[in-house]
Amino acid sequence: MALPLGFVNVMFISTSTVTLLVSLLALINYSQTSQHSQGTGAGRPNFIVLFADDIGWGDLGANWNPNKSSNTPNLDQLAAGGIRFTDFHAGASVCTPSRAALLTARLGLRTGVVHNFEVRSIGGLPLNETTFAETFKAAGYKTGMIGKWHLGVHGHYHPHYRGFDYYFGLPYSNDMGCLDHTGFDIPSCGPCKRDNKTLSYAKHSSNDLTCEEKNALPLYENSKIIEQPTDIYSLSERYAGKIHEFIVNSSNSEQPFLLYVAFAHMHTPLAHAKTFTNTSHGVYGDTLRELDDVIGKIVTTVRDVGKENDTLIWFTGDNGPWAKKCQYGGSRGPFLGSWQHDHGGGGSSGKLTLWEAGHREPSLAYWPGHIPAGHVTNSLLSSMDIYPTMAAIAGVTMPKYRKYDGIDVSNVLFNKEEIKERALFHPNSRTAGSYGQLDGIRLGKYKAVYETGGTPECGGKRGPPTRHDPPLIFNLDKDPAEKHALDNTSEEYNTVHTAMKNALDFVMEDIHKDNTTTVDYRQDPSGAPCCNPKHVVCRCKD
Repeated sequence: MALPLGFVNVMFISTSTVTLLVSLLALINYSQTSQHSQGTGAGRPNFIVLFADDIGWGDLGANWNPNKSSNTPNLDQLAAGGIRFTDFHAGASVCTPSRAALLTARLGLRTGVVHNFEVRSIGGLPLNETTFAETFKAAGYKTGMIGKWHLGVHGHYHPHYRGFDYYFGLPYSNDMGCLDHTGFDIPSCGPCKRDNKTLSYAKHSSNDLTCEEKNALPLYENSKIIEQPTDIYSLSERYAGKIHEFIVNSSNSEQPFLLYVAFAHMHTPLAHAKTFTNTSHGVYGDTLRELDDVIGKIVTTVRDVGKENDTLIWFTGDNGPWAKKCQYGGSRGPFLGSWQHDHGGGGSSGKLTLWEAGHREPSLAYWPGHIPAGHVTNSLLSSMDIYPTMAAIAGVTMPKYRKYDGIDVSNVLFNKEEIKERALFHPNSRTAGSYGQLDGIRLGKYKAVYETGGTPECGGKRGPPTRHDPPLIFNLDKDPAEKHALDNTSEEYNTVHTAMKNALDFVMEDIHKDNTTTVDYRQDPSGAPCCNPKHVVCRCKD
């Protein structure tokens, strides 16, 4: 698979002064043929990809509070039995582009998916883009998806037509439709209308969030809406049931399976079963415990059907915590984006931003007998690496005639290889400037930020959108909080900046030559999922 990213060698020489040498190597084209097939016996391995929503790096107990009470005991146990990634990044710092990057292993500038689809969107992930589900289904896998899609549901953009044999879940985020029983959110939205005579609740609009009053939140099974509005308090329990059914049914088949689970947790509005009330120190922690409990049940099911040694489980998230949600948002861990507060006029350093907490995600992989237990890697990795890695392990060929931004990291999983001297590009998800523009660059331990501000923190404060050219550059090894930008007159800065410009120029030229697509972002009332058009909010049962 092609690597249109670029690797760098970073080397230090200690003399009377420290001289930094950064050399950009030629880009490497990787063979489509796997050298890491790990199938057991006569069969190929199963894959389960677990994708949490709006989860913070610090929410994983194994990352941040190993010696304290954790809200993620099941995930911590998986980390102890597998590999934990400390420097793992989402393909974008907001929902839709991040999911497109995961499923295609391609940046938004290639797929055209650079910002979210809305309730009334008539388009979706372009049909000429190939999801990992389509690739694995064509290779003989049984495929299923449980959870949030957010890549278009109108017509053939629906997940049931994008490679998934079975689908059960929400078409988009759980705040994009009214509810009968509302969850915990800021601002708090009112319940759905009961009939046409009911007065509309006050329409809130705060920090780019408007409560959806025209359409209730739908729940799909395959192509059919089975509930509208969705009961989000029982949603995780129902997800767990459908996951159990899929794994059990698949285990009785001769086909290997690929299951993609995209949780509603930890996106607001938060909601959880009563069982988890007061199990931590607040609503967020209680909801996180429910998420962890479902993951524990998934592992138990895999173990009970005798597939634990035949199944790779990979957990990560779509983007970082949503700062403006205050106590209903997650933990950034040590990645504070302090420059934004100290010099950028305040504002968020989480979801939607280019700061580390916006895209650095908790992540781990578990596969007994294949992945060494208890290993922790500081390799610089991306969610876009999951698709190429699964394909390499299964011996499945990815589509040709296009470039990929993800790479096969099988050797990191199985052989404890470290990948640090690598370039990653972080697309602009909302801060300022242009959607999808590569305004964040990671080159080894260095990070460049071209855009700051524009995204609200708790309380609504946001720094002014500001373009930095030349960019702010941080040494994340020394400064994970991104507090002290390098002196842009220093030799270190200029050497790194030159290498970053070269890497950016290369990838932009590569994108220009690639088979890229454009997205239909038009909206129309006909695009909104509706169980019962005769009802004011499409309620299935009046």
